[in-house]
Amino acid sequence: LFYLKNYGIPEMKSFGTHKKYKVLVQTLLGENLGNIFVNKTWNINYKDICMIAIQLIDRLEYVHSKYIIHRDLKPENIMLDLETKKIVYLIDFGMAKKYRSGKTKKHIKFAIFNRFTGTARYCSINALRGTEQSRRDDLESAGYVLIYLVQRGYLPWMRLNIHDIHDVNEKFRQVLKIKKETKEEVLCKSLPNEFCQYIKYVKKLNFEEDPNYNYLRGLFTELLIEIY
Repeated sequence: LFYLKNYGIPEMKSFGTHKKYKVLVQTLLGENLGNIFVNKTWNINYKDICMIAIQLIDRLEYVHSKYIIHRDLKPENIMLDLETKKIVYLIDFGMAKKYRSGKTKKHIKFAIFNRFTGTARYCSINALRGTEQSRRDDLESAGYVLIYLVQRGYLPWMRLNIHDIHDVNEKFRQVLKIKKETKEEVLCKSLPNEFCQYIKYVKKLNFEEDPNYNYLRGLFTELLIEIY
């Protein structure tokens, strides 16, 4: 957090120990998008989604510029400021890692680990396959989060009754199967075309490719202008 200190990232005020506890004091924020959605404390509309999308892409571009990938984007890890409720904060970097060396600027190599990191509902297809993640995976996860919000809490793979599946790896395989089989047009059915364009673009990115953040921001900026 100290390394990533910037607008939209919680400021680390202090850290240390108190008796047997480890303590971290950081910026006091408002609700996360998951709680807002579940508790229905805010009727999210397309304008809100566009503004969230633009800021979320901003945050990811900044974090990526520091050679860090988040690897666990989900509504619960995206919070709003306490006062205005208009500033998006990216939190919880417990699964974050460097994708590029700060000294040599060398990108990490693609690898298959056969182990999954992240949250199955929102993670990228490649992450569910157990491969090394890069910037493209953060952006794909962000897309699923936005679609989840605008679709009022629904993604096609959520229809899978995972409570009847007792093997964890089998649960992941089933979610992966549906994610792979769901075409972008089906995933974004009834949504403005910009959502489909976003998902198609990020899914086509190569492992080490520099994402065009301006293009992705522009999709939601244009949609915002078109709607309002």
